[in-house]
Amino acid sequence: MQEPVTRLYKLGVQIAFNLAILVLVLGMFVGVWRVLANLGHTLGAASTPEAFQTLITDALTLLVVIELVRTFVDYFEWERVRIHVLLDAGAIFLLRELIIKLYAHDYAGLEVVWWATAILVLMLARTLAVRWSPPAHCEPGENGG
Repeated sequence: MQEPVTRLYKLGVQIAFNLAILVLVLGMFVGVWRVLANLGHTLGAASTPEAFQTLITDALTLLVVIELVRTFVDYFEWERVRIHVLLDAGAIFLLRELIIKLYAHDYAGLEVVWWATAILVLMLARTLAVRWSPPAHCEPGENGG
């Protein structure tokens, strides 16, 4: 009884992840379209600082979506979620937020230091995760994998 249920579970996970990848890839194409459309506004004669900010925000958002797609594709390649890939996506998201805040001059006091510290902690955790990652041949449950 357990084997058919396990197969059904694995099939359900594959379907869910494939749908998520399709949605994220569609989001990537929409993101590229938005960047290109905003590029036209930015390069136009009536260019404003807001147009540049929108372009920067859309381009950085596209990077976050690309990292999320990479996370899902990586899951299929390794048949597990690798923590350093998730930490990459988290760091890119934090960098996106920090850059947007810096560009908009929307920060106060030590806020930038806190953002930079969070990014540093994520990158340190990523380095540790890569350094002590389980071997590729490990079975689930072995060595933390």
